[in-house]
Amino acid sequence: MRHVVTLIVGLLIGALLATTAIRTLNARKDAYPEALMNVMKHELTAANAAARTPACNDNAHALDKLALLSGDILTAMPDAGTPDRVFRQYVSNMHDKVVAAGSSDCSQRNQALTEIKHACDDCHRDYR
Repeated sequence: MRHVVTLIVGLLIGALLATTAIRTLNARKDAYPEALMNVMKHELTAANAAARTPACNDNAHALDKLALLSGDILTAMPDAGTPDRVFRQYVSNMHDKVVAAGSSDCSQRNQALTEIKHACDDCHRDYR
C-alpha cells in the first residue's frame, strides 16, 4: 500500500513539475507574431462579413486596420537578421492587395478580399 501511495504522489509531483516547465518555456516565446496574425485574421473575417451586406463599404474600417497591420508584419516576425527577399515579397504583395481592396468598388470587393486571403495562404504555405 505504501508503494502505491508513493507512486501516486510521485506521478502527481511529476505532472505538476512538467506543467510548470511547459508554462515557463511558453512564457518565453514571443506572442506578438501570433497575436498579429490572429488580429489580421479577425479583421479579414469582419471585412468579408461586411462585404456580403447590401452596403458593402461598411468594411472600410476593417480594411484600414488590415493595411496598418500588414505594415507590422516585418517587425513582428522573429528573425535574427533581416527577412529574406521572398518573405518581403509576400508581405509587399499582401499589403498591395489590401490597399487595392480598400479602393475597390462593391462589385469587386469580394474578389479583392479573396485575393487577400490567397496572399495570406501563399505566405503561410512557405513560412508557417
